[in-house]
Amino acid sequence: MKLLNQTENTKSFRGIPALSGALLSVFLLAGCFDPVPQQTVYVETKDTVEIVYSENDAGGAGLPFGVTLQVDPDVLVPCEFERVVDGDTIIVHDPEGKRRRVRLTGINAPESVHEDESRNTDEGRAASAFMKDLMSDVEVVYLEYDVEEFDQYERTLAYVWIDTGDTYIMVNEIMLATDHAEPVYIEPNLKYADDFRQYEG
Repeated sequence: MKLLNQTENTKSFRGIPALSGALLSVFLLAGCFDPVPQQTVYVETKDTVEIVYSENDAGGAGLPFGVTLQVDPDVLVPCEFERVVDGDTIIVHDPEGKRRRVRLTGINAPESVHEDESRNTDEGRAASAFMKDLMSDVEVVYLEYDVEEFDQYERTLAYVWIDTGDTYIMVNEIMLATDHAEPVYIEPNLKYADDFRQYEG
């Protein structure tokens, strides 16, 4: 009698695996037809800079932060990224392995690491923190030079680009578009001066 009960119980549950498999198939198939595929762009949150994609970005070209500039990759010089100094300066190692202090051309961020502490500002610290978040996962940056490659302090002058996987975006412009820096125009490096004017004021 005991054996008979076990056999009957087994029979009563035989249909459940087949039914579960059918339901699972329905759920899996339903997940394959998402009508709104996700895309990705950089956006700033309270504490970090994340990647989130959108085609309806303010720039009208699907670029992060509403930036608009694009570049010919053939003019870019890949460099190993070391660290952020402040909101407009980074340290890199060029293709020959030389360590370079790079001043982002055409922008000026408020002070945050000046030797005279009284000249450092909350805005400067915010700009530096934003830059560090933006560059936190970056291993290689791409430098684009203008007419003059060095300033009076022997810093490298460059437009700094990062690779998002889909395109290159310019860090200089991102800092302007997010109000962490303002444009400056120093001859003869005026390649993007007209583009940067939209961020005045």
